[in-house]
Amino acid sequence: MLSVRPPVAILPSYSLTGDLVGFLRCGLQYRYTRLSHLPPSHPVQLWFGQFIHAVLEEAYRTVKEKRKGMPPWSDEYLEELYDRIDRRLAARNIICWNEASEILGRRRATAAVNELGPILFPLINQAEVRVRGARALPSAGAGSFAREIERYEIQGVIDVVTHVELFSPKLRGNKLLEIIVEELPKDPPEEFEVIVDYKGMTRPLASEPSYRSNLWEIYGWQVQTYAHLRTLLTPKPIIAGVLIYLNELAPTKSDFIKLQKAFRRKDRKEILPDEDGEDADLLGSWRPRKKSGEPPLLSLDYRLARVVRVVPVTRDSMEESLNAFDEVVGRIEKCLGEEARTGRVIKSWERNSEHEPTCEACDSRTYCPEFKKQNAPRVPGIKI
Repeated sequence: MLSVRPPVAILPSYSLTGDLVGFLRCGLQYRYTRLSHLPPSHPVQLWFGQFIHAVLEEAYRTVKEKRKGMPPWSDEYLEELYDRIDRRLAARNIICWNEASEILGRRRATAAVNELGPILFPLINQAEVRVRGARALPSAGAGSFAREIERYEIQGVIDVVTHVELFSPKLRGNKLLEIIVEELPKDPPEEFEVIVDYKGMTRPLASEPSYRSNLWEIYGWQVQTYAHLRTLLTPKPIIAGVLIYLNELAPTKSDFIKLQKAFRRKDRKEILPDEDGEDADLLGSWRPRKKSGEPPLLSLDYRLARVVRVVPVTRDSMEESLNAFDEVVGRIEKCLGEEARTGRVIKSWERNSEHEPTCEACDSRTYCPEFKKQNAPRVPGIKI
């Protein structure tokens, strides 16, 4: 008697940014935007992330293919580049729809290309590297999952892989490499790789509630997981991941004011300028005005110190991050199972109203019970 072939099982695929970060920001928002593919009504953050990544990739390829020399480049050439990227995004229906946000995005892109590009591009070995692997689902929640699966696929796109030769004469005096090497373990190998990931955001401040428990830790997991997936493809050791907070190159007025407050209270958890330097004078003396807008530009050395976050990579740190990723995937599968069992969306998914920017960009906040709990006005109680 012939045996029956078991049904084909397709591994569910989870990405590091779209799924891991999206769910941990807010499970309900992730359910609507990622799984139901509901487009946001104000896709400014989506546009900026896609725009800044595309600009840096196109700028690097321009240098690599020797179509143009190393930046800085003229404003006219950069505007042509930005228009070309905008047309590509518009073809995918990714449009800013906000003139002020687009101007700010282009200003930050100019700072990224002209100031970061000359020290980043010489280090790049590969750009936009796709990585993937398979992992076992945590067995603890198997009974509550919506589908009978034992494994899942994990995938992502590494923005930049750098191949570093410490004693290469071409890299002497490179400020970015100096910052990275200072944070590395003692006696690193002569040749190694570093994972670089761009973030279209400012460096989280220690005073913000999400600093350790949310975004800071999540993005650390992300580069550690990238490093693990990269080790499956290369024999070279990967000893660090680097997060590039691009918004720090051209901070807004509100960003500058937050930094001023941290400087005035002398917050030791922050990267602050020396009290006797020119940056400290600018931070201490600048006053915001209603009509005039932009804060002064701090020195490149200080901005780079805030732009770059180095995450050392070890076997233990990679394993810890992979276990955290497994746990998050298990939570997503549990939410899917609860929705399939009850037929209710809002009650089945985790919600998070602690990160204000996430709620500001969310179209579901008008009926989200967690958001209402935190923000709806309350009628004063009557004391009898």
